[in-house]
Amino acid sequence: MTAISHLEPGIPHFGHGVGNKKGGDPALASKVFDSTTLGFLIAAVVLFIVLWVKDPSLAISSCKSGFSLFLRYAILVISSMLVASFAQALVPKEIISSYLGGKSGFVGILLGTLIGGLTPGSPYAALPLFAGILRMGASIPTGVAMVCAWGLWSIGRIPFEAAVMGGRFTLVHIASSFFLPVIAGLVAWFLQTII
Repeated sequence: MTAISHLEPGIPHFGHGVGNKKGGDPALASKVFDSTTLGFLIAAVVLFIVLWVKDPSLAISSCKSGFSLFLRYAILVISSMLVASFAQALVPKEIISSYLGGKSGFVGILLGTLIGGLTPGSPYAALPLFAGILRMGASIPTGVAMVCAWGLWSIGRIPFEAAVMGGRFTLVHIASSFFLPVIAGLVAWFLQTII
């Protein structure tokens, strides 16, 4: 089961629509305002109204804080989206399908674990990259292994963790969770055959 077509609505397709007709993508609004985005937008409006009724100054300060956070991460998000889009254009899909696709099996899961573990950065940078790899033909188990490895022991976090938590803790953490991404990928491999 190599296809990920049933995942496509939930996976951003960076670069989709490039080279379309002048009219652009007719479904652009539905892609921008999907159910998740609308849910957060409605929740933000409702919470703002609740805060405004309680204390207008608190609502205004919360908005300022939210916009400040947005500006802080906007460049990172845009850059990560561009990297994911450029990667899709530069790396042939055949390579991704061959090494990370459904037929790659256990080797694909191991490579996904390695890619995830070596990927630095926050979710805003890493997840668009993983989504792009899935779009290019990587299998679900490989994607699961990538996300798990990144979440457990991303290479960019290890030095900081060692400095804050201590070298012994970091060593035990890495050793005890070393095989978890592979196990998660194998479980996903089994699950996709029955779901």
